[in-house]
Amino acid sequence: MTTPLPDKRWLDRWLDFCAVLGALCILAVCIVMIAMSISRETTITLKGGDDIVAWLCAASAFLVLGQTFQHGGIVRVEMLLEAVGPRRRWMLELLSLSICLLFAGYASWALGTFAWQSWDIGDVSQGQIVIPLWIPQSFAVIGAVGFLLAVADEWLRVVRHQKPRYQLAQEAKLASGDFGETI
Repeated sequence: MTTPLPDKRWLDRWLDFCAVLGALCILAVCIVMIAMSISRETTITLKGGDDIVAWLCAASAFLVLGQTFQHGGIVRVEMLLEAVGPRRRWMLELLSLSICLLFAGYASWALGTFAWQSWDIGDVSQGQIVIPLWIPQSFAVIGAVGFLLAVADEWLRVVRHQKPRYQLAQEAKLASGDFGETI
């Protein structure tokens, strides 16, 4: 029998909210692209559509990182981890999560600094739609910080010798007969 996934916590709710925002960004990409296609066939001009699509794509990519990681959707070294014993698995899991935590922390800091500098100097976009660049950049910061918090959460679980939530999610899938990602 598998261990049920823990109840929702504030971090889970935050990552779910970010994922919903990411999904809405993808929906908005579809709407803008359809509007751009229609505008080419009519006399209506849709200025800055390419800029909007680019910002929405970047926002969606960053906003879903935390939840994707938490649910095991990011490529990991599972085959290697399954080939070693429990002690080595714990050490490798801790090492890989520590490296990921460092990179996620650096990415959050760098993106945050970049967005703050854009706000500080009043940097604006260079395309057909002129907006302050810190606005689209802030979505990358929110997503990167969400990813950092998700990695830190899993790192703490592994340090405490608990199974990471992405491993629990994978075990639940296998127990239900879903072998789609393991073949």
